[in-house]
Amino acid sequence: MRQVKKLRVGLDFDGVVAYNPFRVVRAPIKWFKREILGIRRLTFFVPKNWWQRFLWSIVHESSIWPATGVDLLRIMAQNPHFEFHLITARFGFLKGNLYNWLEKNDLKDIFKTINVNENYEQPHEYKLRVVKQLQLDYYVEDNLDVVVFLRDKARGKVFWIYNFMDVRHPYPHKFPYLKRALEEIK
Repeated sequence: MRQVKKLRVGLDFDGVVAYNPFRVVRAPIKWFKREILGIRRLTFFVPKNWWQRFLWSIVHESSIWPATGVDLLRIMAQNPHFEFHLITARFGFLKGNLYNWLEKNDLKDIFKTINVNENYEQPHEYKLRVVKQLQLDYYVEDNLDVVVFLRDKARGKVFWIYNFMDVRHPYPHKFPYLKRALEEIK
């Protein structure tokens, strides 16, 4: 019997699998970092002490409900032609919160792997490492800076879930929400 070739698909969590209304603040934060602070290279804040982690936990509680397209994700996960991997840059101290959310929304078992940034790496570097390690055919991400960083370094296609703040940015594989990206993969 011939083995079915699986398409290996990686998905970010916040803003892709889980809808996060506060992701629109990325553009103003990026502008502030560049124009006011003079920071030009891609870096992300890494919480180091208990109060920073506490605040970071509160911010990540904004990923409240499943994104548009999660129903299609569940259907596609039952198809032997697809293999899904969750790749989140959430730091290790948020792992319990992540697993609770996935369990509550009946999504934990659809992923072959659930990858959490437990070593507190820079998110874009962590995602590149995991995307390469898993040899993905597709990776779906909502952070434009991460998309730009990955697009020429990743083996497969990098899909972008945009928001209204950066919709005008040209990118060949951009989608308004998860469902549209999955329809393109399907």
